Amino acid sequence: MKIALISDIHGNWFYLDSVSTRLAAEKVDLIYCLGDLVGYYDAPDAVIDWCIRNDVICIKGNHEKYLLNELTPDPQKEPFYRTRLHHDALTKAHLEFLKSLPDSIEARHEGRSFYLTHSLPGDCVGYAYDVQQLDRDFLLGYDYYCFGHTHIPMIRYHYGTAVVNPGSIGQPRDFSRQPSYAVIDLETDTLSLRKMKVDYQSYCQALLEKKFDPKMVEVLQRAKQ
Repeated sequence: MKIALISDIHGNWFYLDSVSTRLAAEKVDLIYCLGDLVGYYDAPDAVIDWCIRNDVICIKGNHEKYLLNELTPDPQKEPFYRTRLHHDALTKAHLEFLKSLPDSIEARHEGRSFYLTHSLPGDCVGYAYDVQQLDRDFLLGYDYYCFGHTHIPMIRYHYGTAVVNPGSIGQPRDFSRQPSYAVIDLETDTLSLRKMKVDYQSYCQALLEKKFDPKMVEVLQRAKQ
């Protein structure tokens, strides 16, 4: 069985469309999305439609909770988050889909145990940059701990548990300009990260023409200096 992990798409259908082609070529059996389908960019409806169409198993992230009024975002960040604009762009069916998403998932595949969530257990807002933030006794119960939120891809082995963050599809923050995802192959017992090039320049130009805040465009343009 081959499982793909994606996260933090943030309404960026332009990048997801490219990644979806790669995922099809991977011939994965199952896709998990670890939250934040919405927020920031220009096509949350297309992102949600793709997840539904492809039977992606999704988890609720902090931006879904902002949109659904389950959490209150910083009002000063609304021009960047675009929470109200995304809410108004979605249909009733889209909103019902987001409401139905769990905060976390516990699963078993081919004898391996998984815990999948957006960030820390019970906390989708706090950031987990260091595996030391994860409780040892909690990790001992799982073979895989899968999370997103930081937008930075990572694989670590901690107390015998594979701790994996696939990074971000829609807004990479590792200065690579490349969306990323992870693949777990249970048949070969391997775990790997995938990154891919996208035409970020065309997308950034399109965002600027739509009058997006330049700061949200600049994030996509950041590169290692």
